[in-house]
Amino acid sequence: MKSINDAAKHLGRWMTAAVSAAALLTGCGREAAENSAPAPAVESAAPAASVPIRLASWEETEELVADQGKVVVLDVWSTWCTPCIREFPGLVTLHEKYGDERVACMSLNCNYVGAADESPEDAREEIEAFLQQKGATFENIISTTPADELFNLLGVAAVPVVRVYDRQGNLRKQFVNDEGEYGEEGFTYEQHIAPLVDELLNE
Repeated sequence: MKSINDAAKHLGRWMTAAVSAAALLTGCGREAAENSAPAPAVESAAPAASVPIRLASWEETEELVADQGKVVVLDVWSTWCTPCIREFPGLVTLHEKYGDERVACMSLNCNYVGAADESPEDAREEIEAFLQQKGATFENIISTTPADELFNLLGVAAVPVVRVYDRQGNLRKQFVNDEGEYGEEGFTYEQHIAPLVDELLNE
């Protein structure tokens, strides 16, 4: 368990980063990941449905996507990213609408930054609490590829990122907010992702 002093230092680093990032409404980048703070505790409620969680590298995640044989929606997110938290319920709604038979909804958490004293498992309790609160009963992955490396592989500067694949496993669209394509509020599931899913299901 971290000492009180270590926790205070961690909180101080996060507050500095939070002030710097206050204007970033649509995305959270590498600096935010490295200076992250835990998400607020999830209040207890009725027993939540079990959520499947596995650890996987980006390469392993790509293999998992390719094996689905159906339209895939992969949401790359983190608990330290406010826009990610805001949009994540849209993935749950998409899963409820189409079910596992038509669309494979998946989430890839990138809390892990690869620090020397850090393990991908460290944030598991926090991640699982959030997923249970949101009812994310689809495939959930904790990335073992550090966030900085993952961002480079995806060619992005920040999350949230949503990648939509067709039935053949081809990436048809990567939704990002880096370039301001979707305005100040960024992309949404309702306006941008769901219509593409419908289009791919009709092909």
